Amino acid sequence: MLTIIEGAITGFIYGALIGVIKYAALWKNIIKTDREITTGVLYARLGIGYAINVAALFLVFILRNVMPLHFGATLIAAAIGLSLAGKLAPMGEITSHVKGDRK
Repeated sequence: MLTIIEGAITGFIYGALIGVIKYAALWKNIIKTDREITTGVLYARLGIGYAINVAALFLVFILRNVMPLHFGATLIAAAIGLSLAGKLAPMGEITSHVKGDRK
C-alpha cells in the first residue's frame, strides 16, 4: 500500500514538473512578447507538446522494472500531473497571437 501512495506522489510531482517545464519552453515566450505566430507554428508547438507528454510517460514505462514504486499508480499520477500542468497554458491568450483571418 505504501508503494502505491509513494508511486502516486512521485508520479504526480514528475508529471507536473515536466508539464511546467514544457509550458515554459513552448508558450511562455509567446505570451510575454507581442509577436504574432502563424497557425503552422501553433500546431507545431502543440505537436511538440504532445510528443513531450508521450516521451515523459514512455520514460515511466521504460523505468517500470527499475523503480521501487507501483508502476500503475506512478503512470496514472504522472499523466494527471501532465494534464493539470497543461492547464497552465492560457490557450485563449496564445491563440490571440496567431495571425491570419479572424472574423
